[in-house]
Amino acid sequence: MLVSKIVENKGKMVVTVTEDSSVYHTVKRLDETGTGAALVVNEKEELVGIISERDILYKCYKMGKSLDGSNLVKNLMTLSENIIVGKMEDTSTYLMHAMIDKHIRHIPILDGEEIVSIIAIEDVLRAVLETSESEAKLLREYIKNPFGVHAYK
Repeated sequence: MLVSKIVENKGKMVVTVTEDSSVYHTVKRLDETGTGAALVVNEKEELVGIISERDILYKCYKMGKSLDGSNLVKNLMTLSENIIVGKMEDTSTYLMHAMIDKHIRHIPILDGEEIVSIIAIEDVLRAVLETSESEAKLLREYIKNPFGVHAYK
């Protein structure tokens, strides 16, 4: 399945926070939107990174930091030069391999130069499973009737 189909099913939605947002504000925003990651922008609205729920959880824990207002997103985010992105013409299998190889759970999706969505591993797995089930059904039908003649009674 193409990423464009996943985006169509999921809808185009990108959550953003500023690099000077508190971690608490970011967690609240992720919770309100039901997403697991947000793009991070600076005061000029330029992309500077991405932050996920895992970044917050593990980096706060390792740094001994709390989720209060003193801990800022810019201290925990993945910088923009390290972000893995997908394209609308990529396949779900390609994204799944990229996510597994890089140990990430969210990938921003580009349509041309614009980020139109953030795809989660759950979205990718759902697409791969749907494709596999569809292919298996077609193969079972072909095995039962390889000549395509349907003689139903």
